[in-house]
Amino acid sequence: MNIFRNLFGQKNQSNQPSDPIFPGESFSISKVTFPDGWGLATFNTKYDKYPNKLFFPWHVLIELEIVEKNDNGHPVETEAEKLAKLEEDILTFLKSKHTVHFLGRVTRNGFRDLLYYIDKPNFIQDEVNTFCDNVMKERPINFGMENDPKWSAVSGFIK
Repeated sequence: MNIFRNLFGQKNQSNQPSDPIFPGESFSISKVTFPDGWGLATFNTKYDKYPNKLFFPWHVLIELEIVEKNDNGHPVETEAEKLAKLEEDILTFLKSKHTVHFLGRVTRNGFRDLLYYIDKPNFIQDEVNTFCDNVMKERPINFGMENDPKWSAVSGFIK
């Protein structure tokens, strides 16, 4: 049956994402200019032309305040280590109930933004509140989620 679809140009209209679900990793770093200074954007370019966007339509944006920073508002070395550990904790938290795609991060004057896409929101508000309350013992955090099936929020960084 698939042979005939291929011969006659009919695509498989599956309700499942195509393989690979995770396209691999190849991160690029670019300098970004903001009104209050410059930043660094690190994004996984393996998501360029990713065919499964519709299966992971929920954009999760997590903004972390940089506590220990240099004159540019970027993290000093000890702070970078703390942020890396926190990023691992965030990924573990998200993966506990979701299929998670980490697209990248933007480090700007005083803040680090983490950008993910997930299949569907499965957390209850109390779970998110508890997680964020624990992070807030060390630093301010903003946790946002919105439906973005075209991945418009990251279109400036991936194709």
